Amino acid sequence: MKSSNRKALAWVAVMSLVMAACAQAAETTTTAAPATTVTTAALTPDTTEGTPDTTMADMTVATDIGVTEEPCPGGNPDRGCIYLGVLTDESGPFQAAAPALYGAQQLFWGTVNAGDGIGGAYDVALPEELKKDTAYQPDKFVADYNQIAGDVAAIAQSLGTSQSIAAIADYERDHTVAAPMSWWSGWAFQDNIIEFGTNYCFEAMNAIDWAAGAFPAQSRELATIGILAIPNDYGADYSAGVKLAAEANNIEILWEQAVIPASAGGDPTQTEAVAKIVGDAPDLVILVVGPQETAAIVGGASGQLGATVPLFIGAAPSWNSALLASPAAPAFQAGIFFQSSFVPGWDTDSVGHEKMRAAVDSIGQAPNDFWVSGWVSQYGLKAALDGAYAAGDLTKAGIEAAALALETVDYEGMMPERSFAGDPNDVTPREAVIGAYSAEATTGIATIAEFFVGPTASAYEFTAACGG
Repeated sequence: MKSSNRKALAWVAVMSLVMAACAQAAETTTTAAPATTVTTAALTPDTTEGTPDTTMADMTVATDIGVTEEPCPGGNPDRGCIYLGVLTDESGPFQAAAPALYGAQQLFWGTVNAGDGIGGAYDVALPEELKKDTAYQPDKFVADYNQIAGDVAAIAQSLGTSQSIAAIADYERDHTVAAPMSWWSGWAFQDNIIEFGTNYCFEAMNAIDWAAGAFPAQSRELATIGILAIPNDYGADYSAGVKLAAEANNIEILWEQAVIPASAGGDPTQTEAVAKIVGDAPDLVILVVGPQETAAIVGGASGQLGATVPLFIGAAPSWNSALLASPAAPAFQAGIFFQSSFVPGWDTDSVGHEKMRAAVDSIGQAPNDFWVSGWVSQYGLKAALDGAYAAGDLTKAGIEAAALALETVDYEGMMPERSFAGDPNDVTPREAVIGAYSAEATTGIATIAEFFVGPTASAYEFTAACGG
């Protein structure tokens, strides 16, 4: 469990390593048996509060798995290489998101490498051979991780909640830190996960609190809610937040129904979900699904109910701009769909968004908000690598210790800064973003409420995962 005591111990470990590195002893001792030491002419690394600020010439750095003295393929010839693995979904419900997520992460590190890299001494690579399609299946996810575990310093993308949960024991065994492409509230209590953004539970609370104020203001009643969710930890965690906020706002949960993605053998048309909406229509339908399911459900219900169709709010992973090229496009353009999220979309004015847009434009790819998610996911991992390098320990255990010691991670304006040091109830982000269809928005969704905390999320005592 992440706690202030664990963080304090990790910080002591990091500081001890810094002092040892600065002493430039004749021999360097590290707790990782296979570790080697490399002497580098170090530049001043990017720093984060909670990470030592050091400028050391001829610095001695301990390394083990996934870090080489040899340059990255195509990288700076005078730097070593830090290899990261990717566990993604190229054949499951989020297969349409996979290219942009992985592509954005490659672009992020390409931008870092074009600058100082990690301490001016290492580039970072996410090569194709260290990327695995886990098909959104927990067993395959674990097997795929173990195929690359001996070649990577960390995991840049750990996609899926149930899938990543299944690998936690292996991550802990190997001292592997991972950036999840998942916003399960339980990550706040897992030491090896460098989560980013607001979790599903708080995101959902804010979505309902927002709707409780916004819908009546637009002369739309909000007395009942129906929930359609994938029956896994993603679905359970967001649904838990919906129920907590619904109770706080005296809104009835009319029904809750599981949605099986077509990639897992479900009906591509989601006939049962559509029939549930048509037969027992609530004022608001919550979608905790993937984009393919969103299109089938919103398009199908709108086609049958017309002007009497309920309003919809989808969780962050439910939207893809490609839906505007689907048969369901008229339903979205009618303004019945809203999206909750942890980060505002493509058009947002921030330093991080600007860098991301420039990088995507440079390779001629079409805008998509999954580029945003992929890019912003890497800031915490970069801060951990910077901290580990500054501490003179780029072993997996050293990276793990640096991650635990992070007091502030700066997302260059894409999201509010956050800490990983302290009690989860105090440091876990609670802000959410609400978006709505806009013909002027590059990816079809424009932010209409940015980084707000509703009364339910504000008052919630966060001591364990909400659901899952």
